[in-house]
Amino acid sequence: MPDTITLLTNTGESHIDEILRLIEKSEEIIFAVGFLKDSGLNNIQNSIKDFTDNAGAKSRYYIGTGFGETSPKALLELHKIIKKKPGHQLVLCTPKAGIFHPKVYYFRSGNKTTIITGSSNLTESGMRVNDEVSIKLESTIDSEYSKRILNYFDDLTDQYFVENLKELITQYKEDLDNHNSNYYHKPKFRFRPNRKNDLDIDLPRLKEYYKYYIESDKFIEPQYRERKYEQAKSNLDRISSFDKLTKEEFHNLFGPLVGHSGYQKLWHSGSIHRKTHKTLDYIPAFREIVRIAKSNIDKEINVVFDIVIEFLKSKKKKKEISGIGLNIIAEILMTYNPRKFANINDNPIASLELLGKKFKPIQSFKGFDYEEYVELLNSIKIELGMKTFLEVDSFFNYVYWNLIEE
Repeated sequence: MPDTITLLTNTGESHIDEILRLIEKSEEIIFAVGFLKDSGLNNIQNSIKDFTDNAGAKSRYYIGTGFGETSPKALLELHKIIKKKPGHQLVLCTPKAGIFHPKVYYFRSGNKTTIITGSSNLTESGMRVNDEVSIKLESTIDSEYSKRILNYFDDLTDQYFVENLKELITQYKEDLDNHNSNYYHKPKFRFRPNRKNDLDIDLPRLKEYYKYYIESDKFIEPQYRERKYEQAKSNLDRISSFDKLTKEEFHNLFGPLVGHSGYQKLWHSGSIHRKTHKTLDYIPAFREIVRIAKSNIDKEINVVFDIVIEFLKSKKKKKEISGIGLNIIAEILMTYNPRKFANINDNPIASLELLGKKFKPIQSFKGFDYEEYVELLNSIKIELGMKTFLEVDSFFNYVYWNLIEE
């Protein structure tokens, strides 16, 4: 058959749409990419699992480690999928000079081959969001193109293959963790000449992420979050209603809010449980925080925020409470009115900064700072067609983990 060359972009059908289609109908696949992210693996993970279950299927994955952009977690997960399957191989590629930087996706079915090569790494951004372009070459196994690319892959195996791959990945993870703990990484500079709008953020990019979020396996149904927060509200009401709760009774109500071990987590904030075991020794002060928030919930956003925060500060100064911070206060307010109050933690703040909006450190937020933050999120909520800040919070967790990958 004659060779066929077409262009592949992320406009209309994306790179990942074509790649998933080709995985499903292929007998052999080979990927060589500079970067593998968690989001990229998430896009193909189920397809790869199904592919490796096919008798006679073969696959190779050549992944670079340049600049520490590849996720150790994704490497370990991919290794876990294929390690006990014959005919499948993962190779970590680290040149002595420069970085490993190809983006090649090879597929074979019988004697027919398809080669995709261009600018797309195996990441959510590269596969769906970024403006990327690749050439898709459809040929045969005995064509010059197929022979040369297979020789290239064989050379990579000769150069980089190691038997104890898990040990190499572990070493990569340890070195990367040590590096990241010793150096402060500022967000990558991104010039957006048309970025400015009424929201003062990169709204087109945010809309792209939302489109892919609602189609992804990370999407959280609004009704699911609403049920969780209705239960959280019930727990807060019971805490505030009783003047005498034993430590065990309090823990049975408070533990599920923050996700203590043995309890199903109701609030969504990540790592919220880390210091809150200390709060179990300060039941009266936490009860009073809930009462103050609940009794002032109908006041203006900045007013209720300042009232609750000032009370918290006074209790901390007297050493009458511990383990409670701004994220807990915001969770309480959002629990009582998720259409008026928004959660606040590092994930949405960092995401908004990467999209163009800079805030002061959240530890120094006053009522008007929080109100400005809520107003921005409310505008985003309206633009994207969301109903409550519970949906906004779920979405920004997705945005955060994708933006920091870029």
